[in-house]
Amino acid sequence: MQTEKLKGILDLAGGLAILVGLIFVGLELRQNTAAMEAASLQNQTDASIDFLLLIASDDELARIWLDATKDPDQLNEIDSLRYFFISRSRWLRMQNAYLQWRREALTDEDWSFYNGIICDEGNAGAIRFTKTWDQHRVQLTAGFVEYVENCWSTSR
Repeated sequence: MQTEKLKGILDLAGGLAILVGLIFVGLELRQNTAAMEAASLQNQTDASIDFLLLIASDDELARIWLDATKDPDQLNEIDSLRYFFISRSRWLRMQNAYLQWRREALTDEDWSFYNGIICDEGNAGAIRFTKTWDQHRVQLTAGFVEYVENCWSTSR
């Protein structure tokens, strides 16, 4: 009888230990998810800052950016090439944000900033985006291309 009672107590203690372990794992998973989201947002922010500082700190790139926002067709061959690469880096940054969001490493709230840049055709940045889209879409992921084009078709 004592042995069965002891066995019951040990089974209960074992069950409680497993429950405590699962709670601990759940808490750790939540902390790791929060850390992953924070790191992803920080990487996106750093990429945006780097992009903006690149344009702001180089007179030639700033002039190209400004001229391209007025009329990219008026750029000479070299400036057009430089603007192409500036635009490609911007599209890749937006695609990265999209992929992070799809993988749930970027929250919906954080994604809404990038979504607004891409999708809001009333936004001057989005209008500039549409002018370079055909040049870059073939080098972007199919899911991102579909998202952008669906976004633009529903916002018109």
